[in-house]
Amino acid sequence: MSNIKYGAYLILPLKYEEEDLNIQKLEELCPRIAVDTMDLNENVKVMFNGSGDMQIGSVHMLSAEELSRRLGSNNCRVSSEGTSSSFSFMTSYIYLFHTRVAFLCLGVALESMDTLQAICNPGFTEKTSEYCWIGTDGQEYGFSLEGWLEEFLALYGLKKFFDGPSSILLEYYSYTLALADKRFQSLEELRRKTFNLHQMVSVDAENEDDSEEDIRYVYAVKNQAEKSYRWGICVSSQTINYIVADPEMNLEAEMAVQARDGMPLVLLALYEKYTCLRFTELIADSGEKKAIRLSKLKELMLKFHAFGTVKPANVSRWNNVRQIFAYLQEICGIENAVEDISSKLSILSEQQQEIERKRNETIMNLITVFGIVSILASVLSIIQILYDGNPALWIGTILTTGLLAVVFGVALRVRK
Repeated sequence: MSNIKYGAYLILPLKYEEEDLNIQKLEELCPRIAVDTMDLNENVKVMFNGSGDMQIGSVHMLSAEELSRRLGSNNCRVSSEGTSSSFSFMTSYIYLFHTRVAFLCLGVALESMDTLQAICNPGFTEKTSEYCWIGTDGQEYGFSLEGWLEEFLALYGLKKFFDGPSSILLEYYSYTLALADKRFQSLEELRRKTFNLHQMVSVDAENEDDSEEDIRYVYAVKNQAEKSYRWGICVSSQTINYIVADPEMNLEAEMAVQARDGMPLVLLALYEKYTCLRFTELIADSGEKKAIRLSKLKELMLKFHAFGTVKPANVSRWNNVRQIFAYLQEICGIENAVEDISSKLSILSEQQQEIERKRNETIMNLITVFGIVSILASVLSIIQILYDGNPALWIGTILTTGLLAVVFGVALRVRK
């Protein structure tokens, strides 16, 4: 049995309004960093590091020191169903996208997989866990993890993605890492251990469940000299689970590697998924000045189509990286979601154009009616003036009418 260390990034979907986003404060406390992994092609890295239309968003680093300073301590405990285990914060990240979606990637070092299960409570909507942080005096101070996160994110103008009383942790996406000191001898061993991570139990547990169909596996290439594998991955609709062999068992270093190489790929897929959900919300809430808002949303959607979506074949030079991204897109139904939101936006745009056409026709009809009334009034006024006028006025009127007739005739000939 290998020694195991556990860590995770809890990826929490967020949203923001342009007028509420405090980008200056965000960059002050969470400096922007570049995506420099060699696992992604250069054209994909430009989506984070570039500027103009090619840039879809930015990545900001949130230190563990900043998190623990705001909480009071980095030594925390979670209790659930009579059990208690510890966790601590690690370097975290905020991904901010131009489509008004964002993600907090909260890094945590875990005492065991029971710790992650207590935090996420998979399969249930209720959050019954209790949290405390332990001060330098050894005293325990209770706090609400959900409330603390929402209060912290509100400083930057960020809020949980779905409105309502549900917990911010309910829509988590878990990026789980297990670090082992020995390499893996077979694909079956990797499948079993990574599936256990998906189930949020110990990697060595006896655990089987054939009912889950949204599971995909990706593996490292077998080392022919050592006849073993270094890592394996289990991908699902709500988790991605890595197990990696590292004789040094340096969890902090491996978490940093995952944040640099693996997480941008996952966030790219989640960005596409939640952008479609965000567009649906914005379309439904177009409110006042609907035509203007729909026009802006259509422009944003066109940019999303042109610069914000990536096909698996173009995401990386490495086949296993392309596989991971393809599985993420497949399981999350991203391609269908993009097509669906495009259809909705097109239908609403056509409906708005029809409303505008009918409004314009109504206005033109009113103008025509007023124009006819004005002409009749003018004719009556002219008749009255001529009736009361002298011969010079008659002569001037006849000459003016004749001149207008000549000009009109010349214009018709030129047009022909």
